[in-house]
Amino acid sequence: MFRSVRSTVGLTLLGLGTVAHAQTAAPVRPPKVPPIQGPMSRPTVARAAEKAVAATKETTSGFAYRNATTPPAPGWTGPVFQLSHDYPQKDPGTCPANVCTWLSNKKVTFDQTPGEKTQTQWSPEWAQYMQQLLDYVREGQDLQLDNQVGWQVKVNGNTRWFHMPWMAYDTKTGREFVHGLTNERTAQISDFLGEQLVDEGLNKLSLSATKETAQGYETWAFGVYNEWGGYAIGRSWNTDGTPRIDKNHNGGPQPAGLPFPEGTLVAKLLFTTATPKDVPYLEGSPVWQADRHQTKGTLFLCERQVQEVRLIQLDVAVVDKSSPTRWVFGTFAYNGKLKGKTVWDRLEPVGVQWGNDPWSSPAAAKADSLPIVQSVLNTKIGTYQHFGCNNRLAGPVDNKLSSCMACHANGYTPQAGVASPSGSNTIPPIFGFPGQCTTNSVDNANYFTNNQFPMAYAGGQYPNLMNMDTSLQMWVAFLQYGQFNQFNQPEACVNPSGT
Repeated sequence: MFRSVRSTVGLTLLGLGTVAHAQTAAPVRPPKVPPIQGPMSRPTVARAAEKAVAATKETTSGFAYRNATTPPAPGWTGPVFQLSHDYPQKDPGTCPANVCTWLSNKKVTFDQTPGEKTQTQWSPEWAQYMQQLLDYVREGQDLQLDNQVGWQVKVNGNTRWFHMPWMAYDTKTGREFVHGLTNERTAQISDFLGEQLVDEGLNKLSLSATKETAQGYETWAFGVYNEWGGYAIGRSWNTDGTPRIDKNHNGGPQPAGLPFPEGTLVAKLLFTTATPKDVPYLEGSPVWQADRHQTKGTLFLCERQVQEVRLIQLDVAVVDKSSPTRWVFGTFAYNGKLKGKTVWDRLEPVGVQWGNDPWSSPAAAKADSLPIVQSVLNTKIGTYQHFGCNNRLAGPVDNKLSSCMACHANGYTPQAGVASPSGSNTIPPIFGFPGQCTTNSVDNANYFTNNQFPMAYAGGQYPNLMNMDTSLQMWVAFLQYGQFNQFNQPEACVNPSGT
């Protein structure tokens, strides 16, 4: 689903109330003042220190709001991504019913407790709900999502879509310069076509995103927030690139712009390096350019070059107070077999999720497990779908041992300005852990739980963390700011041994 980028994982993608602003708990450390040549007066030394601090703030802002990890090469004539970060300064207020049409849809309900004997079934009402989300996302966009046109942040003359800062700091997985895509999970052929093809001689690749090989298919994606989500982002980050923290939000510090307000909609488009030759139903999918990783033999390298990617999945998430988690996630899959004049006509709904069903396996023992009631799946979709853990929702290139909601809801970070280096085990392992989905365990019970901002992590073993209100892009932003603040450089991208 909306899985985001971190150096330890071949990446990922989302964003509410308003609280008083406070300074970040860990301010940026100014660089050392250069050695003074000859005697200087105290005022002169003070001015030099002030200039050094000012230079640091400029650098912080530059890293936070830069467009891509590396700029286009000289002579590049294709599209160039521009970060949309002129966030709304005024509270947008209640979303009008004719804009957020999904909020007034009374034909679907979001159950909070179990009680059904079978899983909630897909119906025309759910299809209509998903169409309302799709209609909002597609408004003002190119009908074929042409590469040269790209994504339009303005709709009807006003800026509708905003991006998260700090997504271009990590040189391995951060934003590329053509369309602002970030590197996410590497999929395997069985994700697209099913396990039976693996038995027919195709390479079975590790599910882990850290096991990247050329036989796998990289995922590159970008996420955008509407004005309600953009307002929350702007309340969480200063224009100088430092975070805004409410130091005592329900007992502990949290991002000042969270929780995201009702009306927030987050959309994420996911592109794959697979082609129609690999996955036949990708025929006719929009082909975009992306400055993505080169390969050498069976290995992905740190070095990038502009290559093709194709649309495979669209994720949408909205804040809805009637949901037990305050969030509703929906996923679409591209199906080139469908008839339709536009690419939007060939996006099929995979399903909807509004909770983690903590009373169902593997959060509960199989003997006590109750039917899933907080995910509804389109089991008659025209393409193969692996879905998520025990029939929870997950999209085509998502981890089938997880779910959209579980992955996002467990996004926690250390306090602002504190890093979480690879292997440090200081935050929950949201992208996978031993026994994930396969065994009834405390880890699975903690992972597949229902929580809301600003609740602490369910297990209690990760104290004093900040809750990102399901936004894994906000999660990335705080982790990358912490890396910058503590180490003044991103984690290094190291090519695999043998290259």
